Amino acid sequence: EHKDVVSLRRYNGSAGRTPLTKGHGFSGPGRFPEKSVKHLLDLLTNAESNAEGKELDSDNLHITHIQVNQACHGRRRTYRAHGRINAYMSSPCHVEIILTEKEEGVKKADDVVSRPERKTKKQLAKERLTNGASAK
Repeated sequence: EHKDVVSLRRYNGSAGRTPLTKGHGFSGPGRFPEKSVKHLLDLLTNAESNAEGKELDSDNLHITHIQVNQACHGRRRTYRAHGRINAYMSSPCHVEIILTEKEEGVKKADDVVSRPERKTKKQLAKERLTNGASAK
């Protein structure tokens, strides 16, 4: 089931436009990448089980870094008409996800001593002029 469209801003060749991208402040091509989302969800469930193995709180995990890099192409060949052979390449990738356990925020103390405001010589001279003193 499709919940929300992914708007394609950069690599959008041959992708058709859809009005569903207007919800993202973009009017252009968009798709529902089911296959890549399935692989990403598998990686996240794997990361969650790894966190439970390391005795981390899986409900408190947040994604701090996610990166996808190209991997080496898998080379195969396909046989064409009239005895020709063409390349049949796969385009795999490396996905890197870093999850960290979000810590509880420390509240700021109420009785913080405020520092006196530092002023430049020019600001002090301007204040003296507005107060009626002479400029020296």
